[in-house]
Amino acid sequence: MKGKYLLFVLLLFFLSSPTSVWANFDYNAKEFQEVVNQLDMQGHSNDDLATCKVKQMYYKEVQEMLDEGMTPEEIIEFYVAEYGQSALKEPAKDKSGLIAWSMPIVGVLTGIAVLFYWLKRGKKKVSVDSSVPEIAWESEEDKEITEKIFEEERRKHF
Repeated sequence: MKGKYLLFVLLLFFLSSPTSVWANFDYNAKEFQEVVNQLDMQGHSNDDLATCKVKQMYYKEVQEMLDEGMTPEEIIEFYVAEYGQSALKEPAKDKSGLIAWSMPIVGVLTGIAVLFYWLKRGKKKVSVDSSVPEIAWESEEDKEITEKIFEEERRKHF
């Protein structure tokens, strides 16, 4: 009698959680690693699996999808459809990711152009402002008096 109950309980256990008992893919499977290495997991891809609830949720979802028969490409497409290109660590290399790949290049080129323009404009100002007019003295006495005044003021302050 006890053997029947034990058999019934074990049968119920196996039927109630088929994904955990009969799982075809574990965390070390090649297909599983292929998918999770491409996902950003909402910024939690570099967190520790043992402490990060978001990463644990993603791992469980990916494992369930693989167990249901989805291919790694279908899983990636599912997450891109749901979250957009931000679901991936790196933007796609097709038309949809072209903007994401080109923006850093455009930013650097724009910065170089602005810097070049700014430096060129600065050189023009320096060359124009380099001429200083000479002071013309009416007499030699005025020049000597002014020099003495400047010398006295200099001695007071220094």
